[in-house]
Amino acid sequence: MSDAAVRAEGSAGRVRTRLVVTVVGVVAVVAVVLSVLAYVLVSQSLRAEVLDREVEEARFHVSVLAEERLGPTVGPDDIDASGLADDFQRRGTEVYVDLGDGEDFASGLDVVTAQEAVSDEVVDLVDEGRFAAEWVDIRDTSHLVVAARRPPDGPDFYFFTDVSDVDRALAQLRRVLFGATVALTLLGGVAGWRVARLGGSLAEAVEELTAARDRERRFVADVSHELRTPVTALVQEASELRAEIDALSPGTRRVVELLDGDVRRLRDLVEELLELSRLDAADAANDVEVVEVEVARFLAAVAAQRLPEAEVRAPAELRVRTDRRRLERMVANLLDNARSHGQGREVTVSGQLEGHHLRIEVADRGPGVPPAELERIFDRFAKGDTARGGEGSGLGLAIVREHARVLQAEVTASNRPDGGLAVEIRVPVEVVTDL
Repeated sequence: MSDAAVRAEGSAGRVRTRLVVTVVGVVAVVAVVLSVLAYVLVSQSLRAEVLDREVEEARFHVSVLAEERLGPTVGPDDIDASGLADDFQRRGTEVYVDLGDGEDFASGLDVVTAQEAVSDEVVDLVDEGRFAAEWVDIRDTSHLVVAARRPPDGPDFYFFTDVSDVDRALAQLRRVLFGATVALTLLGGVAGWRVARLGGSLAEAVEELTAARDRERRFVADVSHELRTPVTALVQEASELRAEIDALSPGTRRVVELLDGDVRRLRDLVEELLELSRLDAADAANDVEVVEVEVARFLAAVAAQRLPEAEVRAPAELRVRTDRRRLERMVANLLDNARSHGQGREVTVSGQLEGHHLRIEVADRGPGVPPAELERIFDRFAKGDTARGGEGSGLGLAIVREHARVLQAEVTASNRPDGGLAVEIRVPVEVVTDL
């Protein structure tokens, strides 16, 4: 083996080693972060659940049971006689009752006073007549203490609940997460080794994917082109049938109407597929014809053709230079979308100059689009939420975005505050006059 080959093999080995180390490091860091995050979230959730339950039980003990069974003046014998201690123990809760004047009552607790087991903050909160809770250790066993004063003057109740089962569950969770972290790190090492081996074929895979995408685009273009002629013939034949519709029976008339509508939608779909195929072509960006456009008249003309009832708002005499054909196609598709989804309500088309950009907005009063779907409506064959009815192909807004890409324009959609959808195009233009 030559020295050059040895150096190349050594360099490749170092690259593979660095790749494996990087993958293992990333997997280990991610596994540790996820494990810590999972532990914190589960711990907080579990403790919050226990705390909420015990606070509610303490509220019931003090506000209901103690109020019903104890008189205004309470002594240690009164608590035994009332059966409160037995009720508390049956619920798995030990209780310490501060009766005041040096008297107290405790059931099953190896503490001198509850105040020695809890912090001063808890005692202060109880003195203020508020509920307080704290996690403490008694005889190396975890307890949750919930304290409250029976209104208005006491006595003060301190409820101790053994929560060692929570600690055991969290300890088990720590062991599981640690094992999972180690296992993921080992898997990361195996994955890194595999990735290092497969790294050499990545470029080839990318080339194959690119070629497959190009084949799919050519296939769509070829199929659309082949369908264009027979679909045109079908449209003509359906039109001839519709011309004779008055002479047909009611049942046959409905079939002809459905056939005519479906054939026309098929024609529109084929035309849109052909247009997308042309936009996907490599030289689409070079196919730009810049001409002078009088914005108000231009918008009025497009609206008159696509949606005559739309209201047009644009400054008179505003003229810019841009690709009129592409701009017309974008505005026409937005008007078609508003007609299809606007449910026959008000549609406005506005145009104004913002610096060196022409801003055109088409807004309807339809049901709008869920916020999560706003970006997806520009994807091919996306029809958005079912609330926005219509029978479009799902390609109209995708064509708008492709034309915008060629013109280096921005297209965005947003829901209007008082209902409806607004789609905005910002096209870079050369300003001729702004009167």
